[in-house]
Amino acid sequence: MDTTKTTNIQFDSINISSLKSVVNIYQSKVKDSENKFAKSSSHFGLPLSIASFDNRVIGYAFVAINKAGKPEINSYWEQEFYSVEVEQDLKFHAQNAFFTAFKDPETRTNKIQNAAEKLFNWLNVCN
Repeated sequence: MDTTKTTNIQFDSINISSLKSVVNIYQSKVKDSENKFAKSSSHFGLPLSIASFDNRVIGYAFVAINKAGKPEINSYWEQEFYSVEVEQDLKFHAQNAFFTAFKDPETRTNKIQNAAEKLFNWLNVCN
């Protein structure tokens, strides 16, 4: 992406109106995936923040539980908008949302897994 455009990218918390765009980005990432877990709540994760450009969602950051059983923040993007700098900014925004929503380290993993699973199942019902 042209770095002159990165100043126009805005970061915001996830909300119900941005979920359709988030799902579309996710689906484009997994449609050709060989990964058998690609269409699961553990792969989808729990979206926390979005990046938008010209009122269009171009990427989102989510928390998922990694193989070590720890929360990990990742992101998916529309390919033409991806840059390392913008990804870092989005993940920073998501990290702030994460620590606000999941303050207790003792219950964090279970809460993330439950929320991600409920959201994923709800989205599948709505789809």
